[in-house]
Amino acid sequence: MLILFWCIRRRARNALPADLPRVSILVAARNEEHNIERCIHALLNLNYPKTKLEIWIGDDSSEDHTLCRAQELSKNHPHIQIVEIAENLGRARGKANVLAHLAQEATGDVYFITDADIAVNENWVSGMLHGLKPGVGIVNGVTAVEGNGLQNVDWLFAMGMIKVITDLGKPVTAIGNNMCVTRESYESVGGYESIPFSITEDFELFKQINNQGYRLTQLLNRDVLATTRSVEGLKSLLHQRKRWMFGAVQLPVPIVSLLLFQALFHLAIIPLIISHLYLGCSILLLKVSAQICFILAIHKRLNLSVNWAALLFYEFYSFSLSVLSSIFFLIPTKIKWKGRKY
Repeated sequence: MLILFWCIRRRARNALPADLPRVSILVAARNEEHNIERCIHALLNLNYPKTKLEIWIGDDSSEDHTLCRAQELSKNHPHIQIVEIAENLGRARGKANVLAHLAQEATGDVYFITDADIAVNENWVSGMLHGLKPGVGIVNGVTAVEGNGLQNVDWLFAMGMIKVITDLGKPVTAIGNNMCVTRESYESVGGYESIPFSITEDFELFKQINNQGYRLTQLLNRDVLATTRSVEGLKSLLHQRKRWMFGAVQLPVPIVSLLLFQALFHLAIIPLIISHLYLGCSILLLKVSAQICFILAIHKRLNLSVNWAALLFYEFYSFSLSVLSSIFFLIPTKIKWKGRKY
């Protein structure tokens, strides 16, 4: 049903306003010396009038050379400002604290938020602005993963599902590495310094802005596509998933039920295959086939090449990661994120 909805439903693209808004790009950076150059170069290549664009990069007490690299790269670019973040602002901590500080300095009508390990498309700003219309407070882009085909398929599958559910009128979250939020909606909740702290700061901001009556738009096209580095190592991947799951369990019951059904599918299908071989195999084949068609449709929409090995192996990867993530989530350990524990 979701795939049929994906194939049938198409929303008209909103026109850009005649008078382009002034935008502020906010980037929180911590221990990103190997990624910050790539991020800044992508932002410098944006196809948007420099007179209406400012870039704010906040260094979150990095323990490497992130700050020095950012300062060096921003020379001769007066629309880039580098800010050292040393104090907490209100209730904000970590990335949320950096963004809270930067938002107070920013002068734009729309805040664009991305991460220091992200490279955005040159049409990113104008592409995201197409999603804004009266009543919309947040616009999400879509992010792909470099360097790991399985992680990339996993991300794109999740992005596609978020797109479908959002278009059904049930938005679930903001995408913290690829989003924009209007100044009006951000200030309506008092900014990150005024809302409850969460390690899924994008989800918390979405909840608060949604409670104020603003809507969210999820885009899925080439212009709003950004790329991120893959997570290195199973332990780091599990910490990432544990952080995400803290946000996921706060979603509405119907969405949590769907996620739980997806996670428990294999635990149900294996006994069914053992007891009813043909029925179990038929259901599994139908599920995998539908999933592959869905992921291929996402690749086509984004004009991305397909890693067939990763796509065909994805079912086993998804099952294994779901089991390991669920176990790791239940273990009472703190989450490691950007060199800190939460």
